Amino acid sequence: MKKLLFCVLVLAAIIALGCASAANETTTLLVYMCGADIQEDACTDIYEMASVESDEAITVVILAGGASAWDLEDLTGNRLNLLVIQDGYIVDQEDWGRASMGNAETLAKFLQYGVTNYPADRTVAVLWNHGAGSEAGICFDETANDDSLGIVEIDSALQSLRKAVPDYYFNIFGCDACMMGTYEMAAMLAGHSIGYFVASEELEPYLGWYYEGWLSMLADDPSLTDEEICAAIIETYMEAGLADTPDDYLTLSAVNLSNMGDLKASMEKFASVMAGQIQGDNFSAIRRGRSRLYTFGSFDDGSWDMVDLGAALDVYAQFDPENAAEAKRCLSKTVLYSSQTDNLDTCCGLSILIPQDTTYEFDDYRDEFSLTDVIPNWVDFVNDYVEKLQGGSGGYQICSTGACQISTDLWFDEPFSSVYSWGGYGTTWGWDDDTETYEEYQEPEIAIGNTDQGFTATLSQEDLSYLDYVEGMLLMDLSDDDMDAYVDLGLSRSNLINWQTGTVVSLFDGSWPTFGGQLVPMYDQTSNENSRRSLIPVKLNGQYTYLVVVFPAGSTEGRVIGANVGYDENGLPIRSVTKLKAGDEIIPVYTMYYGDNLDEMEFDGDPITWQEGMTVTYEDISDEDEPMGMVFCFVFNDIFGEDSMSDFIFFEI
Repeated sequence: MKKLLFCVLVLAAIIALGCASAANETTTLLVYMCGADIQEDACTDIYEMASVESDEAITVVILAGGASAWDLEDLTGNRLNLLVIQDGYIVDQEDWGRASMGNAETLAKFLQYGVTNYPADRTVAVLWNHGAGSEAGICFDETANDDSLGIVEIDSALQSLRKAVPDYYFNIFGCDACMMGTYEMAAMLAGHSIGYFVASEELEPYLGWYYEGWLSMLADDPSLTDEEICAAIIETYMEAGLADTPDDYLTLSAVNLSNMGDLKASMEKFASVMAGQIQGDNFSAIRRGRSRLYTFGSFDDGSWDMVDLGAALDVYAQFDPENAAEAKRCLSKTVLYSSQTDNLDTCCGLSILIPQDTTYEFDDYRDEFSLTDVIPNWVDFVNDYVEKLQGGSGGYQICSTGACQISTDLWFDEPFSSVYSWGGYGTTWGWDDDTETYEEYQEPEIAIGNTDQGFTATLSQEDLSYLDYVEGMLLMDLSDDDMDAYVDLGLSRSNLINWQTGTVVSLFDGSWPTFGGQLVPMYDQTSNENSRRSLIPVKLNGQYTYLVVVFPAGSTEGRVIGANVGYDENGLPIRSVTKLKAGDEIIPVYTMYYGDNLDEMEFDGDPITWQEGMTVTYEDISDEDEPMGMVFCFVFNDIFGEDSMSDFIFFEI
């Protein structure tokens, strides 16, 4: 785990600097709990809250709704249930009738009730449910057609609270939900009477926050400062999550909202410059930069398009180094604590919306993202960017005119340019920790020998202007005299691009993933300097899902961390990975293209019985005695989100 925040050291430093808040002896925790399809997890959290004895120093006020049924007998489905917990007991319970938890008025009513009826030295407010970032928001009520609270609606609820209770103050405002630790959310909250914001950039596991852990720390010492509570929430969350799933992808951070003003000012300057780049000649480079950013919560072809703000500044610093550097300096002062697992690249603590997968659905969420009175320039940049993407390529297809020349031989007279020169300049900008500025440096070149294995393609300069990234597709050739038939073995992003010459190289070396003695289809999902996460389509005990496989950097052996279908039918991320148990039946699912029109069908592989310790391993699939017919082709993904395929390369291995 990357430098997990060891609270003792961090908090000692805070106290030494005299930054600690005044002592608080009583705390009210307001939990806006939308149970929906994860009400079982909500009930677990209620049990955790009720397990903490505090001699009335802590009062927990819960509005539980948004679910058609509850496992907890004290709660009624299709109703709003108010619970008040003190010292381990439910001391008050009310039926608030029917209303959508995705309605700003419901949230405002609950917050007003909590701060009015249960005043305390410290008030913590938490929104609990699914989260979908800055586009779709949080608290999806299954009893109200999955109505949710967008950021604009949360802003409206807080404005209503201010009118009703002008002197209210939330010491901490949190989102116990996936992907709600966003710049847009923090920028909005900074305009209200709130001290700190705690949320995750990444998906949260089904465990969510560990309430028993941090509330017990508060019960033992009610005078803990707000900063110490933030640290406790983060530390206990990370420890509980990793104890349950050691290979999970976790983040959690605390933001000091009093410093958001400087960050917003610098980001608005940067956004203004970026919008001008879209209208100029750099849209292609901006789009390529977006594809090189890790998307939180991405799974298969779905996501809510949230990327790390610090990483975005690094990628786009070439367009405005000065304002990007100022924004990054402000960002480091604004994020109080940030923790993450080792399998992620460095995360700054706040994500930001740059649409990609949701380009053509963005209009459905535009109003909830429209924070024009808070961050107008960033809103304009996103709107302009999406409009450009939605405009499309005008029907242009990469390599469709025969300009792409395929070769199975690798002969290079000069070193191959780096894959990172996606801007086409051969230079990039990197952050210097010592000077706290962005510095320009020359990209390293990658040497490829003439004896290396692989495939190449050559693109025209016009092709390059449309190109975003390249994937390599491997198929098994089962064709006979009567019919063409090809089995899809997956897509790999192990490809290099020379942005000056148009040469594309696949690094396929004759090995492919095997699992349980079978060659399996595998699709690379995300990768960084620490690890690569890939998916294998399977049936697990008869149910269609994906095995999630993590390969440590440089390793050809991947750990199976579990199974996950990704997103549910409403586009919401599944919060947990199903752990495999000894005896589980796993059947790989293959896609075959057949006939003159290459129609598509799926078929099952041989059953595999799961045993603890099984891995996915790259193995040499060549067979000198019985060579297999194989097919390779490049898949060219363009800057507008469309793709086209190169000619097939037929070979035996």
